[in-house]
Amino acid sequence: MSKVKEYSAMTKDKLMLYTFVALVIIAAITSAMWFGVTAKDPMTQAPIGMDYGVTLILSCVIAVGVAVGVDVLLHKVAADSPLNIMSAAVFGMIVALCYSYGEPSMRAVEVLPLLAPQSFMYVALITLVGMVLFKKLQGLKGRKYVNPAAAAKLLVLAFVGIFTVLIPSDHLSTGMLGVPSLAGPIGYEVISGNGMAPFGFYIYGCFGNPSLTITGATQADIVNTLLLQKFHGWAGGASSIAVILVGIALFAICRRYIKWRITVAYLATTALVALAFAFAFGDPDPLLRVMFHLFIGSSIFLAFFMATDPATTPLTYLGQIIFGVGLAILTLLIQTYMGFFGGSILALVVMNLTSPFLDKVGKLKPTPEKKTPKLPKAKQFAIVKTTDCIRCGACMRVCCHKLSPILIKEAFDKKDVNKLAKLQADLCDGCGHCTFVCPARIDLRNSILRAKAMLRQQ
Repeated sequence: MSKVKEYSAMTKDKLMLYTFVALVIIAAITSAMWFGVTAKDPMTQAPIGMDYGVTLILSCVIAVGVAVGVDVLLHKVAADSPLNIMSAAVFGMIVALCYSYGEPSMRAVEVLPLLAPQSFMYVALITLVGMVLFKKLQGLKGRKYVNPAAAAKLLVLAFVGIFTVLIPSDHLSTGMLGVPSLAGPIGYEVISGNGMAPFGFYIYGCFGNPSLTITGATQADIVNTLLLQKFHGWAGGASSIAVILVGIALFAICRRYIKWRITVAYLATTALVALAFAFAFGDPDPLLRVMFHLFIGSSIFLAFFMATDPATTPLTYLGQIIFGVGLAILTLLIQTYMGFFGGSILALVVMNLTSPFLDKVGKLKPTPEKKTPKLPKAKQFAIVKTTDCIRCGACMRVCCHKLSPILIKEAFDKKDVNKLAKLQADLCDGCGHCTFVCPARIDLRNSILRAKAMLRQQ
């Protein structure tokens, strides 16, 4: 029998389980809100497609089934493919919840199918592409460079030609009025000379309940739509309030292991930059633009459940804040000047590629002086499962000498003596705090001690 060992209670599988439960809660809220709602033919007003709530439930089942199935299959046929069922299930839920559903009354042309059963094929395709290319194959390089769900969706969108015309084609008007441009004043009333419907009316017509006849939109209508219930767009962001409450609860439970600073920096920067745009463009009601950028479904869901992906984001606190700020600015620029309202996924992939550089920003300065930080509550484990590093950065916050344990281990694995010297691995006194908090159960302590011995031999 294995010797009982003590570690922090958090493991990678437990972190994935908590995240999966949070995503299921959001899916359940959206499904309940959408249950009984169907799109209507703009000419005959006859129901078309499947029930929105049923569509989302089946999409989640399909995405999770494909993700877990691929994970199990690759584990059986490839010896170097680890079995990560909970991680695969979380990925499947994210794909299902970041897919756009629901047909706006003003739709004329769609990029990807918005209604079931046609949408099911694309949900499955994005899941398959993401699992194979961006989770498994990308992981073979030692780290993931881009968010798998965002990258897979962008790849599929590119394949069907969305980047030939970067506009939200599923929102085009069937009449004379098109999508109002964000690169100019927006409001609740018709703006003279721009030939567009009021932006408030557009928002309500696009995201409102398709079973209702829309003749106008008040500020209260817009607030209700953006905060409480949207019937089009990313299912994960259909209720911004639900995402915020569930997200905060998840952050509170897993605060040491989830990069919530990215979310805070992203939302704060989004609000400030949107407000600056509102004054620059002369918006009659600046709050309308701020609320749109904050609470459009793609933005709020990405902020809590995609931008915080530990594997593709910076390790350091300062790096995470810069990441969140950059993500917000890129998102607003894409939405405003390219008309790509789901542009947050493009911005996320771009910022993911900066993570290796941001890892070097804000590292704690190693010190010979020893200071023992507060550790999480210990739990005994008879069986210890070791997995790949999830890059949560928890080990960097508990080192008595402010070292970067995971970076030292990576340098040691590459036998990079110069980097080990720069990281001051020789300061380690073997306390083992880094191994204790690691949710992947990597033996960081012994790797660092071996690195220290390697330096002494030089």
